[in-house]
Amino acid sequence: MSKTILVPVDGSEHSRKALAFAAEICGKFDAKLVLLHVPQSLPHDRTLVLGAAAITMHSTGDELAAIGSKVLDAAKQLASQHGCKEVETLTPSGDPAQAIVKQAEQIGADMIVMGSRGLSDIKGLLLGSVSHKVAHLAHCTCVTVR
Repeated sequence: MSKTILVPVDGSEHSRKALAFAAEICGKFDAKLVLLHVPQSLPHDRTLVLGAAAITMHSTGDELAAIGSKVLDAAKQLASQHGCKEVETLTPSGDPAQAIVKQAEQIGADMIVMGSRGLSDIKGLLLGSVSHKVAHLAHCTCVTVR
């Protein structure tokens, strides 16, 4: 059975379901659980309109890091509640699908468990979801939880 399970988390409901599924496997088979969060700008940045001028406000790197830290802390707590003894966290940057696959290879993950949908907007439907890309690029078992 799997010794190392990688679970990308983004705070979405699908991500939470994937984590619960992976944590249950981890608890039963005493596997190491690695939680991964790739900080990404939210698709709904704020736009301020002042007369004829419009200014788009983007999330800062510090804000994204703080959000990621909270997501990972909550995920780690949920994993512990399911009996996972060994839990690590990673916060790589870059394209989420490529970062997930690269980290899976670097840590020697036997399995990637992720949600079928994340926090992405309609762009994910047009360009392909992160879970779809990971399933095609990864060299280990990939489980997509709906």
